[in-house]
Amino acid sequence: MFIENAQRRLRAMMSVSAGTVRSARYLTGASLIGLGLAASLGAAQADQLDRVKQRGKLIVGIRNDYIPFGYLDPKAQNVGFEVDLARAVAKDLLGSETAIEYVPVVASNRIEFLNAGRIDVIFATLGVTADRGKVIDFTQHYYSMAGIVLMAPKEATYKSWDDIRGKKICGSQGNLYNRTLSEKMGAELVLFTGTAEIFSAFQGGRCDAIAFDGPNLNMKVMEDGWKDKYKIALQTFEYVPIAGGVRKNEPAFLKAVDTAIIKAEAGGLMVEGEKKYNLGESEYVQKRAADAKMAQ
Repeated sequence: MFIENAQRRLRAMMSVSAGTVRSARYLTGASLIGLGLAASLGAAQADQLDRVKQRGKLIVGIRNDYIPFGYLDPKAQNVGFEVDLARAVAKDLLGSETAIEYVPVVASNRIEFLNAGRIDVIFATLGVTADRGKVIDFTQHYYSMAGIVLMAPKEATYKSWDDIRGKKICGSQGNLYNRTLSEKMGAELVLFTGTAEIFSAFQGGRCDAIAFDGPNLNMKVMEDGWKDKYKIALQTFEYVPIAGGVRKNEPAFLKAVDTAIIKAEAGGLMVEGEKKYNLGESEYVQKRAADAKMAQ
């Protein structure tokens, strides 16, 4: 009886020991897998510049409906102030301005596209804000934009932004001023994804005015069919810096893009771009060009 009890205790101890070994092996394997995944994810973020170079092209989120920053010319080619900058960055990173793929974006999806990995960088009238800085990293700032102006029929009598209270105002989804316009100024916003939709809705009488980015509306109001009927009724109440955007935790890639932007500025690309696209001659762009030359 004593021997049988001893044998049972021995078998139980061996079973526990085997289970412990199996558990230890499982935990070790799981730990190694976890470490491998972590290392893989870390490498995916850290090696973004290498991946772009291995791919041989830069994938850029740009506007294709936003004169003069990014739009399609009569031959359906991507052109514009920021398109030229994107090409310059591609040339600096990859040796050719044609080593580039354009992905059309709008204000409401550009950051989503970036963080989903569909594009490498945003060059699409991206205003710099603290909230956006929590989810992406900004490149060097390269432009200062009149944040928003109001276009209205010529007979309209807006004297201040307070006068848009209760008015139907056409605008863009994802515009950083939408909350200010609706919550602080009391406008009834009618929002669209693209500029063509905004202009069509306005002309169709779906809203009383358009609140949108200054450069775009200042050019639109000079077009045939518009200049005789509409005006810029209110000027901007704030200027916003414009930059590119990259995913967070990509320091090597961000540094490379920043370096390319500074080279482009030093070479006069942005100064000439303002002239080329009828943006005027801003002190902001000229000062950045001078500072970039000094840095070179």
